Amino acid sequence: MAANLVPGWIGDVARFNPVNWSVVAARSAASSGTDWSLVGVRAALLAALLGGSLALAGRAFRVYQRSV
Repeated sequence: MAANLVPGWIGDVARFNPVNWSVVAARSAASSGTDWSLVGVRAALLAALLGGSLALAGRAFRVYQRSV
């Protein structure tokens, strides 16, 4: 849904939603006038989030293994 069609608070929340980042990047990549800088920034944000999530998951798993 277009950002101008949703209430303001939903638009604010969507800016911080990784699913929205991937949808915006995919839509931009599929359009004829592709803004590759937008796609690159969104992909970099998703990669950073993935890296951080994997690091936290690995740490949590190691802590769990030590506790059992």
